[in-house]
Amino acid sequence: MDLFAVAAGVVGAVVSFSLVYYLIRRFFFRVMYREQIYILELVALLFSVSLFFAIVSPQAQLHHLFYLVFAIFIVSVGIMLLGTWRILSEYLTGLFITRILDLHVGDYLEFGNMRGYITALEDAFIVIRDPRREYVYIPYTSLLRIPFRRVKTPEGHEVRIRLFVPHGQDLRRVKELVSQVAKDYGLERLSVDVEKIGMRGVVVVVRGVLKDPRQEDELRYALLDRVYAEISREQRPTL
Repeated sequence: MDLFAVAAGVVGAVVSFSLVYYLIRRFFFRVMYREQIYILELVALLFSVSLFFAIVSPQAQLHHLFYLVFAIFIVSVGIMLLGTWRILSEYLTGLFITRILDLHVGDYLEFGNMRGYITALEDAFIVIRDPRREYVYIPYTSLLRIPFRRVKTPEGHEVRIRLFVPHGQDLRRVKELVSQVAKDYGLERLSVDVEKIGMRGVVVVVRGVLKDPRQEDELRYALLDRVYAEISREQRPTL
């Protein structure tokens, strides 16, 4: 057996496996479970072994082993592509389309009958939040088939939060609490207005602009906790 052919086969197999291993870790580690990563690494190993036999078989007459390993590799790749083609197409499309179309969190998107602010750019889909405060998931490939309208919103995401304040509470104190929470979360253009006056109290509307729309839920809960904790403390009877 030619030692030069064996050395070339070993080097080629190691280099090819290292390269494919790096690509797998680079592009698929975030979107696949550890067990799925192991399957990809096994396929990469089959490819490296088949490459080794392809290099040494002319000298060592190991053609049958090369054909066997390479056939197993082709079958494994075919099965994986059949099972994951849709996911891979969405993931690979998302790698390029977000940069080509310059999509960012906070942009306003009108897509068919759906519309809302982009709250996240995930690995395989876009998440938008419609006016009814529901999350809609749009696959990246859909943006290539269906026309859409995108409005850039450098000024941020508009937030509107309603608070019920019972009669007898100091509205100035409520505005101070709202201002403190708004400052902590970076809410700009803050306004606190009375929307409705009823028999039991008033409805206050907090308006403002957030740079990151994903913080809206955190801001909402923080406002509710801070204001109603103060109201509950003031309503607690003193002994």
